[in-house]
Amino acid sequence: MDLDHLNAAQRAAVTAPPGYHLVVAGAGTGKTRTLVHRLAWLLDQGEDPAGVVLLTFTRRAAEEMLRRASALVGGKAHRVRGGTFHSFAHGVLRRHGDRIGLGRAFTVLDRGDAADMVGLVRTELALGGKGRRFPQKDTLLKLISTGVNTGRSLSALVDEQFPWFLNDLPDIERLAARYAERKLAQDVLDYDDLLVHLDRLLKEHADARREIAGGCRHVLVDEYQDTNRLQGRIAALLSVVHGSLMVVGDEAQSIYRFRGATVENILRFPTVFSGTQVTVLEENYRSTQPVLDLANGVLASARERFDKRLHSQQNEGPKPVLIELADDGDQAGVVVQRVLELREQGVGLRRMAVLFRSAWHANLLELELGRANIPFRKFGGIQFLEAAHVKDVFALLRVAANPRDGLAWFRVLQLFEGIGKGTAQRIGDAVLAADPPALDPGPWAGRRFGPDLAHLADLLADIQAHRQDVGAVVERVLGWYLPRLPALYDDAGPRAKDLESLPVLADGHRDLDRFLAEVALEPPSSVDTEAADAEDEWISLSTIHSAKGLEWHTVFVLALADGAFPSGYSLQDPELIEEERRLFYVAVTRAERCLFLLAPRIVRGRGLTGLGQGCRLLDELPDLDQRVERIAEGHAPGSETAPEPAGEAEAARLAAVLSFYDG
Repeated sequence: MDLDHLNAAQRAAVTAPPGYHLVVAGAGTGKTRTLVHRLAWLLDQGEDPAGVVLLTFTRRAAEEMLRRASALVGGKAHRVRGGTFHSFAHGVLRRHGDRIGLGRAFTVLDRGDAADMVGLVRTELALGGKGRRFPQKDTLLKLISTGVNTGRSLSALVDEQFPWFLNDLPDIERLAARYAERKLAQDVLDYDDLLVHLDRLLKEHADARREIAGGCRHVLVDEYQDTNRLQGRIAALLSVVHGSLMVVGDEAQSIYRFRGATVENILRFPTVFSGTQVTVLEENYRSTQPVLDLANGVLASARERFDKRLHSQQNEGPKPVLIELADDGDQAGVVVQRVLELREQGVGLRRMAVLFRSAWHANLLELELGRANIPFRKFGGIQFLEAAHVKDVFALLRVAANPRDGLAWFRVLQLFEGIGKGTAQRIGDAVLAADPPALDPGPWAGRRFGPDLAHLADLLADIQAHRQDVGAVVERVLGWYLPRLPALYDDAGPRAKDLESLPVLADGHRDLDRFLAEVALEPPSSVDTEAADAEDEWISLSTIHSAKGLEWHTVFVLALADGAFPSGYSLQDPELIEEERRLFYVAVTRAERCLFLLAPRIVRGRGLTGLGQGCRLLDELPDLDQRVERIAEGHAPGSETAPEPAGEAEAARLAAVLSFYDG
């Protein structure tokens, strides 16, 4: 392979011998290019593609890397096992799950369905109710999931996050146990179960480990800084037979602690695996050096980090601009003004983005953009599968795929007039009691909803005859569901339009179980389903978490003020402040050329940040004034000017006004 277009550090990573290898890839340093060439180089050296495993955090990332690798070495790259941790686990458990008691027909619950099942267990155990405050289903699921992904006990998590529920800890633990029992009884797994069962399989069953891990001669992990403890352990277990594991990431971009990710995985990697070869990628191909000088300052103020300094061959460019303002109202006006100026200079709206710590920071800006007739799109919102009508359709598909899925039955049965929660539970229990589980409409024939149940039974029988054509199955389900939509929702028209994307998602799939698992593991967002016109002009508004991995010519970072960014929750916690600093680094490194930092004294919305507190992310940054151009706008500190004294100029202006208006 021709590797001359790679820099020296990239070539070292690409051609590294088998073993444990950590690639510390600073922002914009060609991480994906390096991984793609590593994949292609392994295949070019004669490695069996089936023995190479690529673990990423999105299916799209894996598909794109394999596509690019195939352009270098041919179609054999598509035989590499690439995908997310969860999708890899799903595939392994389909083949080997019987060794730990899993049925091969299990279905996967998405987050919303898992929360619904927790809610059913909560009701079943009579927890909460009048006179007693008990955690809601989403809080309970978060506790259970965080415990699984971080290896911490429920008691420790409740004590730390919800101390007011400590007296309820025995019932919370009882609910968690019952939730696990119900999933097992219904042959369903939630996201976390996929990792838990794979981890258990690899740890406890030596024969399975040798067969599974033995086939993984080279394990590559992308975005390693975003792994949780469970994912880190799985990656390690997959490497124990052959001892070859390459992880790629940037500790300075570890920003998903709230999902259970731990920066310790990447920071401690050389300690855990003795003899680790460390390669640091520092040449940035995205940003100008003035932007990188600021990013390096953010890195320098971090408490714990790898030694790296980003540099670029693009030495020329404007310094980042720090704009100090009175409040977020002024902030919105300044951003709109700068956006219009840049557009007049030839920078298209699609090349600009406004980033923020929390979605509410952009509320006033959205209003101001609307007044100025500047189109925008906001990212980081509701997932497509969270919409009620979409969940209805997928519940129908799930009962067709797995008749033991009691939660899906509970939702489907309530689509009929005359069936409430109690009746839905009774019918669902009757379905699950049958052997094999199936809907028998006979006992309910005399009820008002009897004909509806008969039609549903016919639909499910029809689906079974077409399971190998998922597109046809989806069309049949929609044909049954869409006529019922107006009776279920007032805004049936827009909801029906949403559902037009489902046959597109299903097109080409030949396995209903696999389709449902893929959608549950990586749900499409509402943005994914829009047929956006490539010529549309709009500016991106995005949370920083949603902007990771993206880049724009010009970036505005909002609300740099203690209590807003960094968030108020982090101010007394050194570890959380470090994550806020990493979040700031991610925001800064999204900019290719122009970067504007907005620092209002007051941020309205969820309380005030206070007056004159500043922003410690900026205050702790060394040599700040050498790295930025500082500007005071509006009534920001120091921007007030004394009124011009009355005199000849005032008299002249008054005379001109009176002359014009009074003739």
